[in-house]
Amino acid sequence: MRTSGAIVHDMMTLARLHAALDSVVETEQLIVTIREASPAHSPAVTRLAEVVSEARELLRSLLSRPDPRQLSGS
Repeated sequence: MRTSGAIVHDMMTLARLHAALDSVVETEQLIVTIREASPAHSPAVTRLAEVVSEARELLRSLLSRPDPRQLSGS
């Protein structure tokens, strides 16, 4: 059985992951604004958009419920 301390720790981790996802989504919106304002944006802005998108997908996967097949090891 899990202790209340472990449950609180898990809830804090979950809250941090949600906050990180919110920050990543805000950053994505800022990058879109930069790209729209400057059609001649640098390749670095394009690469940054790709990296931020990857971070968003990683955070979403961490926050999603695991597939039952993943839990069984299949």
